[in-house]
Amino acid sequence: MRRSLLVAAACAIVSAQAASAADMPTKAPTYAPVPMYNWTGFYVGGQVGGAWASSTSTAVDATGAFLAGTVLNPVTPSGVLGGIYGGYNYQINQMVVGIDGDYSWVSLSGGSATDLSNTGVAGGRTTTSSTNVKWLATVTGRLGYVINNNWLLFGKGGWAWSRWEGSSTTIHSDTLALSSTGSSSSNRNGWTLGTGVEWGFAAHWSAKLEYDYVHFNTASFNATDTSAVGVVTTPAKSATSYMNIVKAGVAYRF
Repeated sequence: MRRSLLVAAACAIVSAQAASAADMPTKAPTYAPVPMYNWTGFYVGGQVGGAWASSTSTAVDATGAFLAGTVLNPVTPSGVLGGIYGGYNYQINQMVVGIDGDYSWVSLSGGSATDLSNTGVAGGRTTTSSTNVKWLATVTGRLGYVINNNWLLFGKGGWAWSRWEGSSTTIHSDTLALSSTGSSSSNRNGWTLGTGVEWGFAAHWSAKLEYDYVHFNTASFNATDTSAVGVVTTPAKSATSYMNIVKAGVAYRF
């Protein structure tokens, strides 16, 4: 009888402990907090991309092949670019302000032909022109908005400089005989606007995809023209031009 009472008491104690454990709240699992991405600081990186442009030249001085005011057909060079960029950002909550600069070696080329038969030049002429863009540099301010901690949508605006070089060959429309050859070069400057997205994929690294538009001021320069008989002249010309750029880059953030 005594043994039965002891067994019954032990079973009651075990049952009470099990019920008490069942009534205890379950502890929620813990996870490490996601580190906040910090956009503040200096950065430097490399970029590659492509560009397409347009340039329209006008003869300011009259020559044997051109009347003053003759407008040549636009040249539309296109090609690739690659270079370096860097700057500084300062983050205020979800807003990011900063300054950005870049320099790219550019390989854009293109050509066009202009029939000058209706310009009033005796005998008529046809000019074939080609243009090459050598480099491009910009300095801009940036304004961005942070999304999901490590994504940055940004816009930018500022100033741009570029090197343009051109050459031309003019022939007589009827005989196809050489009339003259020409060459020119100019450094052009103007304003630029752009937009893009940047992704902070590691603590000190980010990648960007960006589109920029550059509108150059009217450039005034002197060409060097050589006639078929060796006479050299330096007529004044002007050119209006613009450029579209798409580029991707990777930067290290200090």
